[in-house]
Amino acid sequence: MQTDRTHSFRIRASRADLSAWERAAAAAGSNKTAWLRSLAAEASTTGQPPGALVGELIRLRREIAAIGNNVNQIAHHMNAGGHADPEAALGQVEAALLNVSDFLNDARAPRRKGGGRRRSAG
Repeated sequence: MQTDRTHSFRIRASRADLSAWERAAAAAGSNKTAWLRSLAAEASTTGQPPGALVGELIRLRREIAAIGNNVNQIAHHMNAGGHADPEAALGQVEAALLNVSDFLNDARAPRRKGGGRRRSAG
């Protein structure tokens, strides 16, 4: 795939930094140049430092896992002859899906000059 990458710039780094970047790029299955380019692209797309969204994804993963645990407990209770209100579990699932949807919408929203995100209608 041909690109118009005709511009370059230099970054001063210590040997330790360079070595760490090379290891990180290799661990990601990339080379140093592509890896650094992807970090810059992530920061310019999200408006946050690379990796800043990871914490939010971890929080959402834990929330979804907790909901799955609750659903399993309800199933176990029902299989043991108990009664349960499935509406409560459905409410939690819907809330988690809304959180995930909001997160994805925020991550994709274009940046405004003031640093805030522009919400699309709908």
